[in-house]
Amino acid sequence: MTGRRNFYIYKLALAIALTVFAAQSASAKNSFGVRAGFASTPDQFVIGGQAELGRALQTARFAPSVDVGLGSDLTAWTFNADFRWYLFNLPESGLKFYGAAGPTLLLTSANKAGSDSNLGLSLVGGVRIPMKGGRRYNLEARFGVGDIPDFKLMLGILF
Repeated sequence: MTGRRNFYIYKLALAIALTVFAAQSASAKNSFGVRAGFASTPDQFVIGGQAELGRALQTARFAPSVDVGLGSDLTAWTFNADFRWYLFNLPESGLKFYGAAGPTLLLTSANKAGSDSNLGLSLVGGVRIPMKGGRRYNLEARFGVGDIPDFKLMLGILF
């Protein structure tokens, strides 16, 4: 079972790398930033990095992120390969609402129980909040399907 899981993890990593390459070549307007929040199941404080890269799949933007969850006796690293669709603007406010979905790779390390890896799907709802100079905040709720955190609430800033 472990060999089969590793095969899928390598296949996912290759797909993510190819998508990043295609997204970067499609647009020069890339944003990078940091984020923090809370996760449930397991309950953890989460910090990480995020990016919003060029167009992928003709209608979406590729928005990868890496988070580390700290809490109890468990450290959890999540690697998200989200595809983000901007849905609508709130008139006269600059707020843009978005939905996203993508695969998530979870690597966990417990102090006494060893480590494990799991694949899942993240479904995301969020809002982009503009700032001066092209920077922006984003607030998002992430819902996990599979053996990944069930829920995350994240606040980030993109430069």
